[in-house]
Amino acid sequence: MAGGTLWKTSTSRFLLMLTAISLPITVAISGAFGAWLFRPDFSVTVFWISMVAVGFIVGMITLLSLLVRVEAPGSTYLKLPLQHIQVLENGATLRDASGELLGDLSAGTLKLVRTNLRHGKGLAGAVALEHAGGTTWVVPYHLLGAWSGIRGVEHTAQAHRIEDPLFDALLNLAE
Repeated sequence: MAGGTLWKTSTSRFLLMLTAISLPITVAISGAFGAWLFRPDFSVTVFWISMVAVGFIVGMITLLSLLVRVEAPGSTYLKLPLQHIQVLENGATLRDASGELLGDLSAGTLKLVRTNLRHGKGLAGAVALEHAGGTTWVVPYHLLGAWSGIRGVEHTAQAHRIEDPLFDALLNLAE
């Protein structure tokens, strides 16, 4: 028995955190620089020029650090639950974040299909979970090579990375 949750990065939370971290640091450094450079007066022009320069540097450093933290394997930082997968001995179920059933393999409302997804310039092995609400693609953290005899498909949505044991359990049930 294996199970897991598919997560989606919250864009609004990500941008809010990026602003909340970088803006105060940028204002403090720019204010100190403007006050130090034109003592005893304060130059608004220097403050705005330093805001742009320092803001760019601080913003890029903050952006990179947030990306590393958000995209780490298993990270739920700044993410919202999207779907829950439950794999049992004789089937699998897919539920949305609120717990509503999207598909059940034993009832025929969920279909698991081996798929080759276009990944960069190559193909990667994946499992497509086809349900009434659409298709969800999952791949393991360590990408698999393409399966022979299966055409590659362009996926229009994000392919979610899942833990290897859950992927193996889905793969065993896939057609």
